[in-house]
Amino acid sequence: MLEDGQCQLERKSDLALVSYTKTTLLGFISSGELILGGQQIITMGLESKQRIEPDLSSYPESIQQQVYYRLKYLKKADELLGEATTCSGLSRVIKLVSDEIGDCAPPSTISLYRWRKRWIKADRSITALVSYEKGPKNKRRIIKDLENLVQQIIEEIYLKPEGNSVNDVYEALALKIKALNVNRNIPLAIPSRATIYRYIGTYDEYLVMAARKGKQAADKHFRVTGRGPEPKYILERAEVDHTPLDLLIIDDLTGLTIGRPTVTFILDRYSRLPLGFEIGFEPPSELAVMRALRHAILPKNYVAQQYPDVESQWLAYGIMVTLVCDNGLEFHSEQLKRMCAELNIEIIYCPKKQPHYKGAIERFLGTFNRQLSHKIAGTTFSNITERGDYDSENSANMTLAEFKKLLHVWIIDVYSQATHRSLGISPALAWQDGLKIIEPILPESKEKLDLILAVQKTRKLNHEGVQFKGLMYNSAELAVLRKRGVGSVTIRINPEDLGAIWVFDEHQGDYFTVPCTYSEYADNLTLAQHLLIRQHANQTSAERVDVSLYQRGKEKLRQLIAMANNSKKLSQRKKAARYDTKALQQTPFSSNTLPEKINQPSDENYQVLDIPDFDVDSKGADHD
Repeated sequence: MLEDGQCQLERKSDLALVSYTKTTLLGFISSGELILGGQQIITMGLESKQRIEPDLSSYPESIQQQVYYRLKYLKKADELLGEATTCSGLSRVIKLVSDEIGDCAPPSTISLYRWRKRWIKADRSITALVSYEKGPKNKRRIIKDLENLVQQIIEEIYLKPEGNSVNDVYEALALKIKALNVNRNIPLAIPSRATIYRYIGTYDEYLVMAARKGKQAADKHFRVTGRGPEPKYILERAEVDHTPLDLLIIDDLTGLTIGRPTVTFILDRYSRLPLGFEIGFEPPSELAVMRALRHAILPKNYVAQQYPDVESQWLAYGIMVTLVCDNGLEFHSEQLKRMCAELNIEIIYCPKKQPHYKGAIERFLGTFNRQLSHKIAGTTFSNITERGDYDSENSANMTLAEFKKLLHVWIIDVYSQATHRSLGISPALAWQDGLKIIEPILPESKEKLDLILAVQKTRKLNHEGVQFKGLMYNSAELAVLRKRGVGSVTIRINPEDLGAIWVFDEHQGDYFTVPCTYSEYADNLTLAQHLLIRQHANQTSAERVDVSLYQRGKEKLRQLIAMANNSKKLSQRKKAARYDTKALQQTPFSSNTLPEKINQPSDENYQVLDIPDFDVDSKGADHD
C-alpha cells in the first residue's frame, strides 16, 4: 500500500505489478469479486468454483474446547508480550492465565511457544491451533449424563452464601456417582478433581460472586469507574444493542401505519463511529445480529449508488476484536458464538442490570432517537409524558425505505461529522486517525463471510439428497458422498436465500454448494417467508413435499399479507411487515406449477379471521 492510496499487487504467473486504488479493491471485496488468501489468489469478473476451507465447527467438540483453551493463553501472551517472546515472559503468562481460569494442569513453556509460533505463522487463524488428523476413525461415544448432575450439585453446594469450596462439590459428586453406580450395569466414571475445577471456572465470575457473596459485593467488585474501557485502536472493542424506533412507520402501498420497527446497531468504541445496523419489524433476534454483523464487516460502497444525496463516505468496515453485548437470549445462542469464533471475535457479556458496561452504544441510541426519530412526524417520543396529546398513529407519514435514506444521511453527514464531546473531534476524523495505527481486517471473500454467518444443521443423506424444512437439495457431489457410505452431513443455510445450501465434505475437508431441486420456488426466498408458506400449506415433517402446493400457498400468502396490511388492527399490519413480499413478487410463476386457479381475494372469499397468525414459533411451523 503506497502513501498516495494506490495498492500494488504482484501477479503470481509472471511477477508483474498490477496497481489498483484502495477504494476499487474494497468495492471488489464488497461485490464478492476479490478473495483474500484462500486457495485462489484473486478472481475478478469470473465465477469462482473454489471450495471453502473448513472451519472450527467441522471438528469434534473436544477439539473445539481444546482450541478455545489454547486461545486464552495466546491472547494473554499477545496482550502482555506483543512480538517479544521470551521464556520468562511466557512463564508469567502461563501463571496469570492458569490462576485466572483455575487451570490445575497448565501447559509448559515450550508448548505455549509452539502454539504461538504456529498461530502467528497462520496469520492468527483459529484453526491453526487444531491438533487433529481428519479421516475415518472409530466412533467413540461421549457420555454427557453427568453434566446435569454436576450443575445441580454446584448450584446446591457451591453457589450458596455459606462459602463451600470446590473440594466440597467434588466429594459430594463422587458420593452421588457411587450411589448411582449401584443400580447401573455400566458404571459412570468419576471425573477428576481438576475437571471439576475447570468446569466451575467456566461459570460467569460475576454470577458466582453474586450467589456466594451477594449482588452488592459483586457489583462493587466488577464496577466500572471513570471513563470505562478505553481501546487503543479502532475495531478493538465494538458494542451492540437493539432499540425500538421511537417512530411509527407506514406501509408504502396502503399508506396505513405498520408500527415501530426495531433497530440493531454496532458501534466502534474507539471512534464512536457506527460500524453497521439492521432495521426491520423482526423482534430482537439472532438473525438481526447476524445481519448487523454482515453490514458492519463489509465496506459500504453501496451508499454512493443507492443514496446519491449523501455527501460524505461511510468509512467504517472490518472485523472487530471484541463484541460487547448484554445478556439477551439472542446473544447467548450457540450459532452466534460459533460465528464469532470463526471470525476470531471475542464475545464479552455485560453483568446483568448494568447497561453502563457498554455505555457508548447506550448513549448513541439515545442520541439517535433524539436527533432523528423525535423530529419526524409520527414520533412516539421516549415516554408518554413527552408525547402528551400528540396523535402519533394518525401523524405518521414515512415509509421504511424513506427512513433508511434519512438514517444514512444522519449517520454519514450529521453524526459522523459532528464533534463528539468525549473525543474532542468528529467520529469520522477519529476513524481516519485510527487507520494510521492499524488496517481493518476483512474476511477472505464475501462468500466465506456468508458461509460463516449461516445457520448450521445436521441432516441425513439419501438418494434424494438432503432435506431442510420440506425442501430438497441434491447434486452430483452429494451422490459421490453417498457412494462413500456417508449417512449424514453438516449443512449451512443462508436464512436470506434458500436457493442453495453449503454441505461439508469430511473426506475433502471443505464445503461445496448444493442447489435446491426446485429453484423456481426457493431462489431469493427467505426462511421466514418459507416457514409462513409452509404453515399455511399445512405441511408436516412426515408428509411428502408437494411443491405445487407450496406454490399455491405462496400466491395465497401474498394475498393474505395484502389483506393484513389493510387490517384495522395495528398488530396484524406489523406482523405482515415482517415478511417482505418483494421476493415473492419477483419469483416467476408457471401455469404448470399452479394446477389450481388462485382467485383474487374478495370480501366474500376471505374474512379477517382467515389471516394466519404470523407468529410461526408459537404454531410449531419451524420444526422439520
